[in-house]
Amino acid sequence: MEKCSKGETQINNCLYFTISRLFRVVNKVAEESFGRMGICPTHAFLMVLLEEEKNGLSVNKISEALTIAPSTVTRFVDKLVLKGYVERIKSGKQSFTKITDAGLEAMPEIYKSWEIMFGKIERMAGDKEYLGEILKQIRDLTDILEENQKYL
Repeated sequence: MEKCSKGETQINNCLYFTISRLFRVVNKVAEESFGRMGICPTHAFLMVLLEEEKNGLSVNKISEALTIAPSTVTRFVDKLVLKGYVERIKSGKQSFTKITDAGLEAMPEIYKSWEIMFGKIERMAGDKEYLGEILKQIRDLTDILEENQKYL
Protein backbone atom coordinates (compact mmCIF):
# COMPACT_ATOMS: atom_id res chain seq x y z
CA MET A 1 0.00 0.00 0.00
CA GLU A 2 1.28 3.45 -0.91
CA LYS A 3 2.24 5.69 1.98
CA CYS A 4 -0.12 8.64 2.45
CA SER A 5 0.25 11.81 4.40
CA LYS A 6 -2.07 12.20 7.38
CA GLY A 7 -4.29 14.58 5.39
CA GLU A 8 -4.57 12.19 2.45
CA THR A 9 -5.41 9.31 4.79
CA GLN A 10 -8.15 11.35 6.45
CA ILE A 11 -9.63 12.35 3.09
CA ASN A 12 -9.51 8.79 1.74
CA ASN A 13 -11.24 7.45 4.87
CA CYS A 14 -13.84 10.22 5.11
CA LEU A 15 -17.43 9.21 4.34
CA TYR A 16 -18.39 12.82 3.57
CA PHE A 17 -15.54 13.34 1.10
CA THR A 18 -16.07 9.98 -0.60
CA ILE A 19 -19.82 10.47 -1.05
CA SER A 20 -19.29 14.05 -2.25
CA ARG A 21 -16.73 12.84 -4.77
CA LEU A 22 -19.09 10.10 -5.97
CA PHE A 23 -21.92 12.65 -6.28
CA ARG A 24 -19.77 14.96 -8.44
CA VAL A 25 -18.89 12.13 -10.84
CA VAL A 26 -22.47 10.82 -11.11
CA ASN A 27 -23.97 14.32 -11.27
CA LYS A 28 -21.71 15.26 -14.20
CA VAL A 29 -22.99 12.25 -16.16
CA ALA A 30 -26.59 12.98 -15.12
CA GLU A 31 -26.43 16.64 -16.13
CA GLU A 32 -24.91 15.71 -19.49
CA SER A 33 -27.71 13.18 -20.04
CA PHE A 34 -30.48 15.67 -19.28
CA GLY A 35 -28.74 18.78 -20.63
CA ARG A 36 -30.28 18.53 -24.08
CA MET A 37 -33.73 18.84 -22.46
CA GLY A 38 -32.72 21.91 -20.46
CA ILE A 39 -33.65 20.30 -17.15
CA CYS A 40 -31.70 18.70 -14.33
CA PRO A 41 -32.18 15.14 -13.06
CA THR A 42 -34.21 16.29 -10.04
CA HIS A 43 -36.63 18.10 -12.37
CA ALA A 44 -37.03 14.79 -14.18
CA PHE A 45 -37.72 12.95 -10.91
CA LEU A 46 -40.34 15.58 -10.06
CA MET A 47 -42.03 14.99 -13.41
CA VAL A 48 -41.98 11.21 -12.88
CA LEU A 49 -43.77 11.73 -9.55
CA LEU A 50 -46.37 13.96 -11.20
CA GLU A 51 -46.88 11.51 -14.06
CA GLU A 52 -47.80 8.89 -11.45
CA GLU A 53 -50.13 11.26 -9.56
CA LYS A 54 -52.57 12.48 -12.20
CA ASN A 55 -54.40 14.73 -9.68
CA GLY A 56 -51.19 16.52 -8.79
CA LEU A 57 -49.15 16.85 -5.62
CA SER A 58 -48.63 19.55 -3.02
CA VAL A 59 -45.21 21.13 -2.56
CA ASN A 60 -44.91 19.31 0.78
CA LYS A 61 -45.60 15.90 -0.78
CA ILE A 62 -43.03 16.55 -3.50
CA SER A 63 -40.56 17.78 -0.89
CA GLU A 64 -40.99 14.60 1.17
CA ALA A 65 -40.71 12.32 -1.86
CA LEU A 66 -37.56 13.98 -3.21
CA THR A 67 -36.10 14.76 0.25
CA ILE A 68 -35.47 18.40 -0.65
CA ALA A 69 -36.66 21.63 0.96
CA PRO A 70 -40.08 23.02 -0.02
CA SER A 71 -38.40 26.23 -1.21
CA THR A 72 -36.27 24.16 -3.60
CA VAL A 73 -39.39 22.38 -4.87
CA THR A 74 -40.98 25.78 -5.53
CA ARG A 75 -37.93 26.87 -7.57
CA PHE A 76 -37.98 23.63 -9.56
CA VAL A 77 -41.72 23.91 -10.20
CA ASP A 78 -41.24 27.53 -11.35
CA LYS A 79 -38.72 26.37 -13.96
CA LEU A 80 -40.95 23.51 -15.14
CA VAL A 81 -43.96 25.88 -15.36
CA LEU A 82 -41.91 28.17 -17.63
CA LYS A 83 -41.11 25.18 -19.86
CA GLY A 84 -44.82 24.29 -19.95
CA TYR A 85 -44.24 20.84 -18.40
CA VAL A 86 -46.25 21.42 -15.20
CA GLU A 87 -48.92 23.76 -13.91
CA ARG A 88 -50.12 24.93 -10.53
CA ILE A 89 -53.74 24.23 -9.66
CA LYS A 90 -55.47 26.05 -6.79
CA SER A 91 -58.14 24.20 -4.84
CA GLY A 92 -59.42 26.39 -2.04
CA LYS A 93 -56.46 27.18 0.20
CA GLN A 94 -54.41 24.35 -1.24
CA SER A 95 -52.16 24.42 -4.28
CA PHE A 96 -51.17 21.38 -6.31
CA THR A 97 -48.64 20.89 -9.06
CA LYS A 98 -49.84 18.83 -11.97
CA ILE A 99 -48.11 17.58 -15.12
CA THR A 100 -49.37 19.13 -18.37
CA ASP A 101 -49.93 17.49 -21.75
CA ALA A 102 -46.58 18.94 -22.85
CA GLY A 103 -45.01 17.37 -19.77
CA LEU A 104 -46.55 14.01 -20.60
CA GLU A 105 -45.24 14.32 -24.16
CA ALA A 106 -41.74 14.95 -22.74
CA MET A 107 -41.78 11.81 -20.57
CA PRO A 108 -40.41 9.41 -23.22
CA GLU A 109 -37.42 11.74 -23.63
CA ILE A 110 -36.97 11.86 -19.85
CA TYR A 111 -36.98 8.07 -19.61
CA LYS A 112 -34.53 7.94 -22.54
CA SER A 113 -32.25 10.37 -20.67
CA TRP A 114 -32.37 8.10 -17.59
CA GLU A 115 -31.41 5.11 -19.75
CA ILE A 116 -28.52 7.06 -21.27
CA MET A 117 -27.33 8.13 -17.81
CA PHE A 118 -27.55 4.65 -16.30
CA GLY A 119 -25.88 3.13 -19.36
CA LYS A 120 -22.94 5.53 -19.09
CA ILE A 121 -22.54 4.86 -15.37
CA GLU A 122 -22.74 1.09 -15.90
CA ARG A 123 -20.04 1.32 -18.58
CA MET A 124 -17.88 3.48 -16.31
CA ALA A 125 -18.29 1.02 -13.40
CA GLY A 126 -17.65 -1.92 -15.71
CA ASP A 127 -19.92 -4.30 -13.78
CA LYS A 128 -23.70 -3.91 -13.66
CA GLU A 129 -24.11 -6.44 -10.83
CA TYR A 130 -21.47 -4.72 -8.68
CA LEU A 131 -23.12 -1.37 -9.31
CA GLY A 132 -26.47 -2.81 -8.19
CA GLU A 133 -24.90 -4.16 -4.98
CA ILE A 134 -23.25 -0.82 -4.20
CA LEU A 135 -26.50 1.05 -4.87
CA LYS A 136 -28.34 -1.22 -2.43
CA GLN A 137 -25.65 -0.71 0.22
CA ILE A 138 -25.72 3.08 -0.20
CA ARG A 139 -29.53 3.06 -0.02
CA ASP A 140 -29.46 0.88 3.13
CA LEU A 141 -26.87 3.14 4.77
CA THR A 142 -28.94 6.21 3.91
CA ASP A 143 -32.02 4.60 5.47
CA ILE A 144 -30.08 3.78 8.65
CA LEU A 145 -28.64 7.28 8.94
CA GLU A 146 -32.02 8.92 8.34
CA GLU A 147 -33.67 6.67 10.92
CA ASN A 148 -30.98 7.26 13.54
CA GLN A 149 -30.74 11.00 12.89
CA LYS A 150 -33.64 11.55 15.29
CA TYR A 151 -31.53 10.15 18.16
CA LEU A 152 -28.85 12.84 17.87
